Amino acid sequence: MKIDEQRRLVLPVVSGTVTTKVGGKDVSEDTVLIHAYHVPISKAVYEANFRVLAATRSALASKGQHYLMGSGPRVASLTLKDEGRKDAATRGMINEDGKIVDEETPALLAEIKRLTTILCATQNGWDLLPVDVAIQQGKIDDEDWEEAESAIVFFTCHVSMAKKSGRTKASELMASLVSGSTTSLPPMEFAASLQRLTPAEPTKKTHSSILS
Repeated sequence: MKIDEQRRLVLPVVSGTVTTKVGGKDVSEDTVLIHAYHVPISKAVYEANFRVLAATRSALASKGQHYLMGSGPRVASLTLKDEGRKDAATRGMINEDGKIVDEETPALLAEIKRLTTILCATQNGWDLLPVDVAIQQGKIDDEDWEEAESAIVFFTCHVSMAKKSGRTKASELMASLVSGSTTSLPPMEFAASLQRLTPAEPTKKTHSSILS
């Protein structure tokens, strides 16, 4: 049997109060109600975007270790957009009005969103939803996704640059820095491994700090 070495990133997105049966009694506790499950970008996507990924990683690191580890995951997506505009300007991607036209970075962010599944706790198990559907259904809001997206960008910039021999270790380290974890399980199997949760009524919804 071939072992799947690809490490997927799992992030807490929304936490709240849930009720479970313990010894026949209802016990309420705070736990994660919604996860973001992200499959790393492909080699082809990395090769098409290596300049901006490397520039984003360097820009975050240039401000020191404290900034990188503390603020980095919160501003990684904004930094990626800044570096994308700089790269587009360097390559002469300017329209007739003199404005920089960066089409590659939005495409990369769209691919990151496509590769992310939102896992939502329900009374019957876990629903697996595309990001846009989860937003449309009110499971998460735009700010939830912006925070998760930035954490994923931070993870991607560092893990995609790691050598193959050190990629698993890099994945685990970067996941811990964004309060997440890694798994080799595909989304359905990962969801099946999670505890079945019954949200209490009323549910106390709190946004998980991907970074505080």
